[in-house]
Amino acid sequence: MKFSYQWHRYLGWVLAPLLSVSALTGVTLLWLQPLPSPQASPPTVQEWGKALDRGMVELASRYQTAKADLVDLPRGPDAPIRVHLRMAQPSESGWAEIDATRGTAGELQPDSRDLKTQLFELHEHLMLGEVGPWVLRASALLALISVTMGLRVWWRVRRLPVRSFWQQWHRWIGPFAILPLAMMLTTGFVLRSPELANSALSAIAGGGSVVPPPAGQAASAGQRSTLGQALVAASVALPQARPIRIYAARGGVLRVRLRVDEWNPFGFHSVYLREADASVLRIVRATEQPLTMRYLNVVYPLHTGWLPGNQGIVAALVARGLWTLFALSLAALSLSGVVQRFRKKSKR
Repeated sequence: MKFSYQWHRYLGWVLAPLLSVSALTGVTLLWLQPLPSPQASPPTVQEWGKALDRGMVELASRYQTAKADLVDLPRGPDAPIRVHLRMAQPSESGWAEIDATRGTAGELQPDSRDLKTQLFELHEHLMLGEVGPWVLRASALLALISVTMGLRVWWRVRRLPVRSFWQQWHRWIGPFAILPLAMMLTTGFVLRSPELANSALSAIAGGGSVVPPPAGQAASAGQRSTLGQALVAASVALPQARPIRIYAARGGVLRVRLRVDEWNPFGFHSVYLREADASVLRIVRATEQPLTMRYLNVVYPLHTGWLPGNQGIVAALVARGLWTLFALSLAALSLSGVVQRFRKKSKR
């Protein structure tokens, strides 16, 4: 047990700040996500399309060198359309909102000043650029090892008297939080390791891979369809689905992502359209996606506390409350372990 105790203590000492940052930024991002819409009726996509086109014309006249690479469609009754504009200088890129009814566009909010973008960068990269995900992957694996060792130590000392409030707090939280924490750490590692996950699932599925998008034809400025036209065409192709996001054209092909009732909040239905005239090239439904994509339908919702199907507001609040409790438990375990370590050093 001495080996497990020592390494649990050492790993906890190193990982405490990283795990606390991941837990607190993650739970903040969770509450920044919009709640499910209480309206059961489908959105008026034609109105969205007209508003999007009016807003894009206004943004194009205001930011002439900008290119729209993502369009997030409203996920609530009063939510705006959000457009990510990529500028010549990456530091100037950011999000602009378009009123989904009137089509008026707001000012560009640079990524450097957008709270959600900064929190996401801290959660996913620790502000370390490309090195950040590798640090987080290693942290997740080491944290799983530390959790296993901590459980073994707890089993041996669970009946011994505690010496301080912090020790009692640490010993009480650990056993109850171990399973959800292990789930969060495992799903976090998988989400930050898409290459490893795809390789493993490709081997399991017999070499299945993501189907490449259909070939398109580069559109000239005079014959390019609008994003609003592409949105309406995709919704007509899949009338039972709710459009979630529009991706910028690649190789003359636009992609609209839609959701029916799959678990992942971003949906797994895709409609590919020709950029020149918004004609439908191919429809890829959620069940037709390869295993290397379908695993995200489970892993991502488990990590973010999203319930399957068309959840209501009450169910979403309960799920977020539980995931918040799990995240705070991780931060509390890290904090109480660090405090115990400081107290022991101060007494020497």
